[in-house]
Amino acid sequence: MEIFVLVPLILIVTFVLGLLFKRIGMPTVVGQILAGILLGIPLLRGFLFDSESSLVIVDFLAYLGIIFLLFLAGLEIDIEKIKETSRESLMISLSSALVPFGLGFTFMMLVFPSYGWLAALVFGGAMMVTSEATKVKVLMDLNSLNTHLGAIMLAAGALDDIFEVLFLALVAVIGSGGGLLELAMIPVEIVVFAVVAFAFFKVATKVFRYLDRNGGNQAEIFSLVVIFIMVLSALSEGLGIGYLIGAIAGGFILQIAMKSIHKRHRKDMVKVTELIALGFIVPFFFANVGINFEYDTLFSSIGLLVATVVIAFSGKILGCIVIKPFSRLTLKQLYYTGWAMNSRGAAELVIALAAKQLGLIPLDVFSALVAMSLITTLAFPPVLARAIRKNPGLMDVTASETVKA
Repeated sequence: MEIFVLVPLILIVTFVLGLLFKRIGMPTVVGQILAGILLGIPLLRGFLFDSESSLVIVDFLAYLGIIFLLFLAGLEIDIEKIKETSRESLMISLSSALVPFGLGFTFMMLVFPSYGWLAALVFGGAMMVTSEATKVKVLMDLNSLNTHLGAIMLAAGALDDIFEVLFLALVAVIGSGGGLLELAMIPVEIVVFAVVAFAFFKVATKVFRYLDRNGGNQAEIFSLVVIFIMVLSALSEGLGIGYLIGAIAGGFILQIAMKSIHKRHRKDMVKVTELIALGFIVPFFFANVGINFEYDTLFSSIGLLVATVVIAFSGKILGCIVIKPFSRLTLKQLYYTGWAMNSRGAAELVIALAAKQLGLIPLDVFSALVAMSLITTLAFPPVLARAIRKNPGLMDVTASETVKA
């Protein structure tokens, strides 16, 4: 199908289903993912995506969607809240990664020993990742991004992205027969990115101030924002630490840099960016998750699929709850944070696909991981929406306060 027909079709279906789910009290992201699943039905998919170029363009728009969504999260989140919650975020990130990894690795070694330790390593790694993009959109839909618990969820997920990068590097090194040098270069690449990002921050601050004082219009400032975020994303991807890190770091940096311009201009720019991103670009990411779902994976190995989903859910939730003795969060908050960390989305699909291409996991394990990714992504939004409705103070209270049962 012609791309000029396909693009508005995807936008229409995601808009209608997103609006429908919003009307019944659910986050729009659920409707957008289900729109992709609907468009990905084999019969429809074969008709709609009858050329490789169509898939490539939709994939590109989906990547842009992730970049702009995470950029917006970094741009809008209260940085002071991130600082206040750094201790909790680090504990949650570590625990919610290590517990599911241990459960997944142990399960594969005990139940499927013939697949080998490499398959178990990949399986465990897929259990520990978190989809930052899905979580951010849900928090935005529920007006919960700039809350105490929202900041913890965001920061913990950002740290999880670093774990994902390290794990992907490990998978790539093992799969290609590389050595420790490639792994040792990752900290160096992170430092290089930090240095360049700081230089960009200095330049951006001066340029924003110049444009603001010399009659720069909104189009010029928006163009600068787009250039900045795309360059940082490309830089972090080129350095091997992933474009997601560049996107969210770019949001944080621009939030600080834009303090040098008039408050009204700053608000207008954030609003314009939000409208373009959430209204046009971001829906392609969530639709793409559903479009690329392979229906036959549901029936390739039911037992393995069920076990994978159980380990995924229990690992993340347990991983958050076990830090209770060291946390100021309530048990209920940790429980729902576990649900937030449980959403896998595209992050887990990247690991599964890379491992499959390198021949590290068999087809049935790959299929179970793909299905689990979609199930965990769809499960989180309605659970958090219901929790917030029933517990109005859930996102902001601490253990010293009370959350209604």
